[in-house]
Amino acid sequence: MHTTRNAIRFVAGRHPKSVPSLSSTFLRPRPCCRPQLIYSCRVVFPPPHRGGPQSGAVAISSTGYIESIYPSISPSEAKELSTRRNLDLVVLGDSIALSPGLIDVHCHISELGRDWEGYHTATRAAAAGGITTLMGMPLNSIPATSTVNALQQEIRAASKVDMMADVGLWGGAVPSNTSDDDGLASLGQLLDAGVFGLKAFLAPLPPDAGYETVTPEQLRCAAKICGEKNKPLLVHSELMTQENQDVKADESYKGRGKGSYEAHVASRPAQWERSAVQVVCDLTTDCHMHVVHLSDAGCLDIIKKTKRQLSQQRKRHTKGNLTVETCPHYLLFDSESLPDGDTRYKCFPPIRSKNNQKELWRGLLGDINNPSLVDMIASDHSPCTPDLRLQDTCDVRKAWGGLTGLQYQLPATAMALNRVFGTDDEEKDRDYDMLASLADWWSNAPSHLVPGLSLFKGTIDIGQQADLCAWDSNHVGKPSEFSVEHHRWKEGGVYADMNLRGRVVGTWLRGVRVYDGETDSFPAEGTGDGVGSFMLA
Repeated sequence: MHTTRNAIRFVAGRHPKSVPSLSSTFLRPRPCCRPQLIYSCRVVFPPPHRGGPQSGAVAISSTGYIESIYPSISPSEAKELSTRRNLDLVVLGDSIALSPGLIDVHCHISELGRDWEGYHTATRAAAAGGITTLMGMPLNSIPATSTVNALQQEIRAASKVDMMADVGLWGGAVPSNTSDDDGLASLGQLLDAGVFGLKAFLAPLPPDAGYETVTPEQLRCAAKICGEKNKPLLVHSELMTQENQDVKADESYKGRGKGSYEAHVASRPAQWERSAVQVVCDLTTDCHMHVVHLSDAGCLDIIKKTKRQLSQQRKRHTKGNLTVETCPHYLLFDSESLPDGDTRYKCFPPIRSKNNQKELWRGLLGDINNPSLVDMIASDHSPCTPDLRLQDTCDVRKAWGGLTGLQYQLPATAMALNRVFGTDDEEKDRDYDMLASLADWWSNAPSHLVPGLSLFKGTIDIGQQADLCAWDSNHVGKPSEFSVEHHRWKEGGVYADMNLRGRVVGTWLRGVRVYDGETDSFPAEGTGDGVGSFMLA
């Protein structure tokens, strides 16, 4: 499969022959930036260099790769080094941290069909939030990305867009490609055509969603194909029938009113999540299974047991893996604090109680005796047109579900983490590195979910692409005070006017500065560089 312009690149890493699963069509990133040296007082280097954020510098080649790293050097040493090596020197302010670019493995974006969030606005909002790589879900496209033909249509549409971040896609596992031999053959073809894995729903979707749920048996068939192709299977983990859903909703909203958030939570019982997570865990010997947007902390016991079993199996060289993501809105908000009638907070699964949130944090943070059970954080950015939010009628029951906010994921997560440390003395006293944790959850761990991506993204290290986020992690304020919202639809978000922690001042994609936070602009825009790439596995 060939592309028609340089804006589309099949990024396969520095040594494509070493990754058999990657497409044979491969275009190396062309020279895209001046050789440069970026210095910061707080660089998040990976182990063994990391002992907490430290001063240091990152040397970037003209091809956009990290050529050298220099932990623990001073500003004067960085200046001398840049002069000696003829590198442009960028010195960040004293309060500015340099983190690896964020990788969002779960966002609903597409160029086809619905005018909800295309790649132009999605990648600019992402860049303004320090996100350099987006993995799009198959749901929002029309047609959904569940066939090779649909994937090819999405690629052709994307070729017309200048992107400010790299974009890859998950394919869709639906009844039509998981129910018989012909369907499964087409599913294998889709995995071979360039998607990085599959996404399936165990929960019924609205009739106008254009996407169907699978049964546990169909999910097992998809898992076997993913295992053969060595690609992950991502699952929306709530298990119930449409009848279950309708009956429970009627029961939950009865006597409470259409705007009751308590009714919304009651309409999606935690047991539905636990049943689905058990189904997912039972398939981990078939392929790498991934639980998306975990909400219920009660699932952690199931996850813990499965991860322990997998650890023992790996010692016997048996394949299998389980990873779990949660989202900033589950870590920042709780159901007791949400106002009735504000449809912007509606999502599936729902934001649950404060006590549940506390246990979810324990699953993410782990401790000396209990390793982390939640591996990463993703946005589940779920845009739609404003009319579908039903904000004028405050109808939580009928409103389209899903929070939006690619641009605000980093400060939302940092604010949530700061609240945990600020209110729990035991946690606060631990020598816990907030910046390193955020880098693990938003960059390193996600790079290992996407096949092949960790070869060139996820850490600030030699040989990695220079995808970087410079941000003031101590800044507290409303994002709307220093930047406009860059999403397609701006009426449905909750973050822009909240006090959040952190302000992105610069984002680099392969060494090109794609976002300047001081001017709230995109320096690479209009230069013809076509900085962002469409990635195919």
